[in-house]
Amino acid sequence: MRRMIAWVLLVIAALQCAGALGETAFSHTEAPAWAQVTLNERGFLDEGEYVLEDEENGHWMYVNQTLRIQVERSRETFEKVKKKDPAQDFIAYTAEIWCDVEAGVLPWTVFSNPENPRKDPKFIGEIATEQAIVYASSTDYYNYRVGRAKEQKSNHVGIEIRNGEIWYDDPMIKEVKMPNYETLALYADGRMDSYASRDRGAEAYLADGAIQVYTFGPCLVRDGALTEYIATANRSNNPRHAFGMVEPGHYVDVICEGRLGKAKPKSTGVMMENLAQMMIDRGCQVAVNLDGGQTAVCTFMGKQLNRVSSDLPKGRKALEVMAFGIGLGRTEN
Repeated sequence: MRRMIAWVLLVIAALQCAGALGETAFSHTEAPAWAQVTLNERGFLDEGEYVLEDEENGHWMYVNQTLRIQVERSRETFEKVKKKDPAQDFIAYTAEIWCDVEAGVLPWTVFSNPENPRKDPKFIGEIATEQAIVYASSTDYYNYRVGRAKEQKSNHVGIEIRNGEIWYDDPMIKEVKMPNYETLALYADGRMDSYASRDRGAEAYLADGAIQVYTFGPCLVRDGALTEYIATANRSNNPRHAFGMVEPGHYVDVICEGRLGKAKPKSTGVMMENLAQMMIDRGCQVAVNLDGGQTAVCTFMGKQLNRVSSDLPKGRKALEVMAFGIGLGRTEN
């Protein structure tokens, strides 16, 4: 009961915060050429919903009166900067998401076991199907750090807030390389920002209206420009996941396949600096790297879109997903 009351209060707070912003003006209010739908002046529908699933051409779309999700599959390549750089040739999935913040539509964390959210991990696709989520993606895999923090006192979990509730306020004080414990913070008014976990505590995030705080990093883009970290990032290819904000209520989620050099079609993975450039190219003013590798998975209507390594084709089991369109997705695969 307490958890349900907390959720209701969060939605009310979101409405109040968003109302102070006035009417939200979104960019790109026209539907893409590949979608047979007409949007209103706010980029949504006046009534009903529209769903498109075109796996052959790599297009997926959902839109109703308060939420629009467009997913596109693309093949990405980058020229080498240094002679020793690995070749990059991979498939990426870009989800562009518009939320009517005034209506309380925001990124939420949905758990594999809503009654006991810190236990019973499941595959991302299973969580999305059971909770009927339109678009779901992996988060920061914080539970791995929980185990390491118990084993080694030098390890920390970071700042973790879920749906307005503090789970961990355990900052990494000493500078580390990767992940560097920078946060991805989402607020009730649709904003997003990122800090080093030692620079802002969980209570400060809540006081500023945060509803979700994930910890991983690095922050890739800040104020529309590459962060200083990118200049020293390692130059290896990996499957990666980044989440960013174009403007409050307008988000971009990118999953890049990797470690599939022998697969058809192949996907080599991407270097960190090129992932950051992808987020800038998609208009992000701020973007943060989340856990990649076998953790990085995205789904549409419960179906997994990206491929993961052959030994874990469904990705790692997780305790949670970042969710858009809860209860609106298909309930069957």
